[in-house]
Amino acid sequence: MKYQGILSINSIMRPNFSVTDFIRLSAGIGLSAVELRNDLPDPRIYGGESAEVINSVSAETGVRILTINALQRFNDPFLFNKKKNELEELVSTAAGIKCPMIVLCPVNDPEDSRSDEEQHKDLSAALVEYAPVLEKNGITGLIEPLGFSICSLRTKAQAVKAIQETNLSSVFKITHDTFHHYLSGETEVFPDETGLIHVSGVLPDKEKGTITDDDRILVTPEDCMRNREQVKSLINGGYTGPVSYEAFSPEVQKMGTQQLAEGIKASIQLLFS
Repeated sequence: MKYQGILSINSIMRPNFSVTDFIRLSAGIGLSAVELRNDLPDPRIYGGESAEVINSVSAETGVRILTINALQRFNDPFLFNKKKNELEELVSTAAGIKCPMIVLCPVNDPEDSRSDEEQHKDLSAALVEYAPVLEKNGITGLIEPLGFSICSLRTKAQAVKAIQETNLSSVFKITHDTFHHYLSGETEVFPDETGLIHVSGVLPDKEKGTITDDDRILVTPEDCMRNREQVKSLINGGYTGPVSYEAFSPEVQKMGTQQLAEGIKASIQLLFS
């Protein structure tokens, strides 16, 4: 399977690294991008470093900042004003480090009692609410459905429907996360509507309903989620965008640099050979 696009790693794999150290780690592995987060031990996206220093190291290494993750609970109608303010801050932060995309994560709460119809209505309203903030800054919003049974937005089909109904395909795309695709049971993929692929692996030793983020490791031959098949389906459908490793497992976080580099390279070989 031929792939010549951007390969990235997500900073959840090194939650205590500075941004510049993480950029250099990516470069050392031979990758060309990183994803940053606002839910790490230091929630500051720049981690106390300046945009100037981050941009300098990015230029020096050739590693770009791909996304900032994330605007949480973006489809909660009671939080629209608050979330719009948060998004404006994220957009400003992204612009400072030439980051082109921001991930949007939905309400994932067992106390969410909205009907499917209400959730769809609120999702569409959220897109309309946030689109001007993103559009005026030339930043793409990446909607990431979460496959957990309690999630208000489990499938990519739901997200695509809302994007199409609001005529906002120029502002929003979806994230195809192989973990969440597997958990949701969704079979359809949307290469034209996808702006990012997240990959991680899970070993076949747990029931699907008991799997959590902590089970997400690098992709191995034992992977039960058929990562290769998922990615192949998207690429064969015309997807040419970035693929990013997002392995949450503490086991991955504790790997030495050399072990992590070897694991990622082996995963790449499995996915694209």
